[in-house]
Amino acid sequence: QILEETYKMEFMYSGVESRQVVIIHHMRLQAKALQLIVTARTTRGVEPLFGMCEKFLQEVDSFQRCFISELPHMQGSFVDKLLDLMPRLVTSKPSEVVKILQTTLRQSTFLHLPLPEQLHRATANIIEPTGESDNPLRFTSGLVVALDVDATLEHVQDPQGTVKVQVLYPDGQAQLIHPKPADFRNPGPGRHRLITQVYLSHTAWTEPCQIEVRLLLAYNSNRSKAAAKVPKSAWNESLETLPPSENGIEGTIPFSKPVKVFIMPKPARR
Repeated sequence: QILEETYKMEFMYSGVESRQVVIIHHMRLQAKALQLIVTARTTRGVEPLFGMCEKFLQEVDSFQRCFISELPHMQGSFVDKLLDLMPRLVTSKPSEVVKILQTTLRQSTFLHLPLPEQLHRATANIIEPTGESDNPLRFTSGLVVALDVDATLEHVQDPQGTVKVQVLYPDGQAQLIHPKPADFRNPGPGRHRLITQVYLSHTAWTEPCQIEVRLLLAYNSNRSKAAAKVPKSAWNESLETLPPSENGIEGTIPFSKPVKVFIMPKPARR
């Protein structure tokens, strides 16, 4: 849950400055250390922990290379102490790594997250479908039916590349739709309008049911380009040459209220 909140803080708000991004990534690193500690306590054997420890040390290396210019302002922090301990960490067994992380988390100072003056949260409101209509959407089972979607977007950066429509079916299946760039309008600064169609089909439908429609904000936390510009640290020679673990981490964040639509399939003629 802490990890999820860090992605929301980084990608759901416009106006977040580089100083805030550093602290958010630092918080994410602390959350991953906690995750490793909890896993070590609940997992039998040490084999699974070897890969997890190596991945975490890659996270620390990635952080250092991405934000090397900010490290002088982070004295006494979790990552500052970890970097001092790296020569020891890269040669330690997983059980020892976990003990060091636990001690370092307790002893490190808390980094305050200052809020920028201009900060706006990305929001979306689905106008259509309303979710209040008693008239079902009728179609022949096994064929395709079009659902009109109309929504307003506020403070969304690059909506054409980040806004997705998700449809949840009663059986748990989910459909993710990427609207076309032409489906977006820009009526004013910080505002967008999405007018698109979603095509629904499900061969298993035989009874009336409800589907759920909502908007998601997609993100990619890839920072490998920034990392590649900075030379590796001396202690990093003892780590295997692997891409930074933050490379290509993708996800989605719900940022609209879900709307329910009543569907009534008709049996296909034989």
